[in-house]
Amino acid sequence: MHLDLDFIISGSIIILCIIPLYIYRKKVYKLFRRNGDFNSFLHDIRIHLKETYPNIKFELNNIIKKTENEKDSKRRQILIIEDLVSQFIDYEYELQTQDCIDKDLLWSNYEAGSKPINNRRPNDWIKRKDFTYRRDNCKCKRCGLKISSSDAYVSFVKPLSKGGGYNFENLITLCSDCNKILSSESQENRLRNSLIEEDLLKKVI
Repeated sequence: MHLDLDFIISGSIIILCIIPLYIYRKKVYKLFRRNGDFNSFLHDIRIHLKETYPNIKFELNNIIKKTENEKDSKRRQILIIEDLVSQFIDYEYELQTQDCIDKDLLWSNYEAGSKPINNRRPNDWIKRKDFTYRRDNCKCKRCGLKISSSDAYVSFVKPLSKGGGYNFENLITLCSDCNKILSSESQENRLRNSLIEEDLLKKVI
């Protein structure tokens, strides 16, 4: 009986010593895991931005510093993504006259079809869009995103309303987001349903 009592007392002392250590280790593990997840997120997001949107130089350091007091790792990541999306939208891109395609590839009624008539697209519009897409290396000219032909938008450097035409020098390939940004005068519409935000949110750990 005396042995059992000693055993119980010894066991209790050991447990009391272990509990604080367990709590400490749990807190340290959570902190380590949180920091590890966040660092992995930053690493992945830097690579992803550089490879996916190569034409835009994103600034991460400022928003990382601004959010350093945010304890919730996921919330901090989302705040960073919101800032990156704003940078994407606010990126200044000047529309410039584009290169024509090889003259040997132009067809007989190309010149006639380049002149807008009653704001109607020329009969060879699909062909012009495809040639523009391939000339631009299947990428958005504003952000550099590689896109499929079906997802590509062809816009005008100089609007038809201001004297622009359907000639290749006036056509430019854009992704969905960049087309929305350049064609919308409303800031609210620019932010709505952006694919880049959907894309970056997948990186949240």
